[in-house]
Amino acid sequence: MLLPRFLKPTLFQGVGKTKGYFEGWYFKQSLFDKKNHIQRTIAIIPGISWDANGAGHAFIQTIDSKDGSSTYFRFPVEAFSFQDRPFSIQIDTNRFSLEGLHLDAQHNGSSIVADLTFHNLTPISNIMGPYKYIPFMECNHGIISMYHEVQGYITLIHENQEGDRLTLAPGIGYIEKDWGRSMPSSWIWINATNFEGTAGPVSFFFSLAKVPWRCHHFNGFISVLYVDGREFRFATYKQGRIDLLEYQAGVLRILLSDTRYKVEIMVRTSEAGELLAPVHGTMDRRIGECNNAWVRVVIKAKHKMTDAPLFDGIATGSGVELVGDLGSLH
Repeated sequence: MLLPRFLKPTLFQGVGKTKGYFEGWYFKQSLFDKKNHIQRTIAIIPGISWDANGAGHAFIQTIDSKDGSSTYFRFPVEAFSFQDRPFSIQIDTNRFSLEGLHLDAQHNGSSIVADLTFHNLTPISNIMGPYKYIPFMECNHGIISMYHEVQGYITLIHENQEGDRLTLAPGIGYIEKDWGRSMPSSWIWINATNFEGTAGPVSFFFSLAKVPWRCHHFNGFISVLYVDGREFRFATYKQGRIDLLEYQAGVLRILLSDTRYKVEIMVRTSEAGELLAPVHGTMDRRIGECNNAWVRVVIKAKHKMTDAPLFDGIATGSGVELVGDLGSLH
């Protein structure tokens, strides 16, 4: 028996929706220097948007950690197509799948040409928990791969500046997606994949948002630390809570806990680049995303005699979004 589409978040969820709707996939690639230090991170975001009146377009956004530069490639809505088996989406001649991506896009002096292959993806199950089954959620989220190898090349030119060819041999990748009517009014988002001194794959994701609920709001969070096949998951729906949230002078500190663990997250941000985000389907809200942040994650067991951490890792070249009124997320 075929599973309903909403139980397979990787797939295009917007079948039959043509008003006040958006959907976007987030492909992140990081490459390293000869000493295995992160050198560059480039995020590529394909998607589709319809405003409240049904006017639509497809898009590909990029953001580069080198200088925070971003580019928005706009296409007619008819340029977007999708396939379920195997999964792929196509925007004009640009193709995205779980096996890799192929890009050749130009706009007003900016261009991106890329040919990447992905290996050993690490999907996780239903990051939204029971909220996945609620049909009126403003925004839905899915994680497609916490960590995978990336091979190939990217050449990115921003507004007639000199570009360079980046070779990933291999790099590290991460894939997630969002879909619905609008992104939240306020949120914090963190993704880190380059943890120093780790033997196996390690990846961290955190999202805290102001979530509309009927006529009210609540602050909900979801978070996963993936450590070489082991998953530590924390969420509002798993009796998790935010014990501390503070942001001062470019430093974000979060303490969270549940019935078994306590977690400390510290983030040092740098200058953010600009992306467009949806409001009622329309891609006209400007937000900042930093792709070169420093992140430390420490997890300890609550009820053990020793205070030694189960995990203590530092990642560089991490992605961070701090959007809206962070005070409303306390």
